[in-house]
Amino acid sequence: MPMLKRFLLVLCGLLLLSVSAPLMAQDAGEKPPAPRTAADIAPLSDEEVRRLLLERLVEDPKQKKTRVFNPANAAYVFQRNFSKVRKRASEIFSTFPDLAKLPGEWWKRMTRGRDGMAFGRFVVIFVLSLAIGAYGAHRLRERLLRSARTSLMESPAGQPGRLLSFLGLMLGETVVVIALGILATAAFFLLTPPDGRDRTLFFFFLTATMLVTLVIAVSRTIFAPGNDESGHRLAAMTDAQATRLHRSIAGTATLSIFAFFSCASFSAVGIGGDVHDLLLMLVGAMTTFLLSATLWGSRRAIADDILAGSSKPGAVRRMVASIWPAVFPLVPPILYIIMLVNLFLGAPPLYGGPLLTIFALLMMPIVESALSRMAHRLHARGESIGSALARVGRFALPAFALPIVASGWQLDLFPVANESLGTKIAQAAVEVAITFFIAYALWQAIRIAIDRQIEKEDAAYMAEHGVDTMEAEQGGAGLSRARTLLPLAKRTIMIALGATVTLMTLSELGVNTGPLLAGAGVVGLAIGFGSQTLVRDIVTGFFFLMEDAFRLGEYLDVGDVKGTVEQISIRSMKLRHHRGALNTVPFGSVDVIQNFSRDWAIMKLRIRVPFETDLNKVRKLLKKVGQEMMTEEMIKDDFLQPFKAQGAVDVDDYGFVISTKFMCKPGKQFVIRRFAFQAMQDAFEAADIPFAKPQVRVVVETADEAEERSGDALDAGAGAAASIISREAAAKAGAT
Repeated sequence: MPMLKRFLLVLCGLLLLSVSAPLMAQDAGEKPPAPRTAADIAPLSDEEVRRLLLERLVEDPKQKKTRVFNPANAAYVFQRNFSKVRKRASEIFSTFPDLAKLPGEWWKRMTRGRDGMAFGRFVVIFVLSLAIGAYGAHRLRERLLRSARTSLMESPAGQPGRLLSFLGLMLGETVVVIALGILATAAFFLLTPPDGRDRTLFFFFLTATMLVTLVIAVSRTIFAPGNDESGHRLAAMTDAQATRLHRSIAGTATLSIFAFFSCASFSAVGIGGDVHDLLLMLVGAMTTFLLSATLWGSRRAIADDILAGSSKPGAVRRMVASIWPAVFPLVPPILYIIMLVNLFLGAPPLYGGPLLTIFALLMMPIVESALSRMAHRLHARGESIGSALARVGRFALPAFALPIVASGWQLDLFPVANESLGTKIAQAAVEVAITFFIAYALWQAIRIAIDRQIEKEDAAYMAEHGVDTMEAEQGGAGLSRARTLLPLAKRTIMIALGATVTLMTLSELGVNTGPLLAGAGVVGLAIGFGSQTLVRDIVTGFFFLMEDAFRLGEYLDVGDVKGTVEQISIRSMKLRHHRGALNTVPFGSVDVIQNFSRDWAIMKLRIRVPFETDLNKVRKLLKKVGQEMMTEEMIKDDFLQPFKAQGAVDVDDYGFVISTKFMCKPGKQFVIRRFAFQAMQDAFEAADIPFAKPQVRVVVETADEAEERSGDALDAGAGAAASIISREAAAKAGAT
């Protein structure tokens, strides 16, 4: 307990310091000069009075006094306000014994000058008026909200129509509550004689009834308590979690609203002072406890709803889901203490500020999670506009919630005067938020337009070539020029938007962006001189793209590297080799580009026939093969020139070499080649014309041929021997 008391004392001190900040700044500033009185002006001459009048006329009324922060003054103001809080709290709590007298005093003032049955008649007429209003509101609800409920039940999950149906239901419930108040008021005025006290009391409790009805209706629409088989619950909670949270909200709203309006009825009959402030404090403590208990008991449901905003929650969403449900129950006590400090300092209590703050903090995660789920589902269905609108709506939530909460605290978000640092920070924060919101919405619109155009280009390519862009043949026709440049334009626009938003944000925060831009220009110039290769890559790539030298999906040979263009950046391109390797080629290193995917492709095929083949017959046969291929359903539309023979173009050891060729669309030559090989094989086989084959001839002799060859060899050997002997004899004779 001592530690808890110290903690509460420190918390009150910090809150008191924040509340007293404007007073500190005012005390720390220069003291304004005392106004001149008639006695001060009487002794002055006409010239002095004229000079004084001119000084007042030329004085700038907008000129602000320079305020200097003085820690001593700040400590003094804090101590003075802290003493004031302690004194005021003691005065209020000292009236605790008088609380028991309040009901009797209230009854005495309500029944003064009337008979004892007057209050009973008021209660009966009040209940009857509420019954009439409730019956009319019920009939109106059935007629007015039937179509919205039907639309909500029939709308698929993740569709914008579902969210519109929710908004329609809430708007309809508001209209029904207003109708309840109008009908009940009309019935009360018709059934009761005019009496100021009765009418005041009636309007107090009628307003409380309308607020409770509206809160319950909105909670029922959002959480759909009970069995939600249709799946139209806005919050991603189980039936048990939604029912528990709805009942807690309904009970808390009923007790708190009627308690506060009961306190207001005490003030309406003239009961005020410190005892009335004490009663308000006790009702506020009860409301704070109920709100904190409701939020603490539903922390698991709130965490599940936050996590359900994405099928694969990221680190930030998981962190928020683990921290926020545990921190949120502390918000009502903190707001309650702020209200107490304001009350003790003599400021008027702002009951709407804390209630609207808690409502916004409760609803924002639920709506954000619902919009996130809607964005993912619409994106999966290919509805890019709806998905982008849902994402923009997520970022717009603070823009909608901030003015509502500020109105509850009676804060002006766009003040004319910029007297304090806090005001400047608040105004800059609002302007930065608006800038980010507009830039994000603009980026979503540009992204959708570019992505749609890319989808159209891909669909046109598939309709023309019959294959997807990722399944095109090697060397096939590339994508269109627009399809090639659109991704690069998309990245460029994203970078330009990011740089623009950054500069605008810095400017709104008071940073002079002129020197920053000049410095960036100098740095860019230095980088340009120091990185000439980088500049050459960028400039070369720019001219390559402007000259339409290549496109995505085209097959290139740039010297040492060849492959299909898979990606283009500002300084390089990525070529996918037909064996799978991905090569990154800087534009500056490319001297010559051979593009195999432009306009048309020629495929030449060579076959060999034996020397004894009739070449004229082969020519006619190949011509017939080309005519048959032109009627083939799968390839006839890909020909630009028919398959034909060019005649014998060479001869080798095995026969004549005959050349054939055809012209077709880029990338189709490989498919047509397979058909050509099969067609030629079938035609040559039907005409009994063999293909020339490499041969190695081996001659095998018979026995007679071997014997004859042996005899010839013996005779030749004998003759050679005789010749040698005769030459040797002649040589000896000569020597003798």
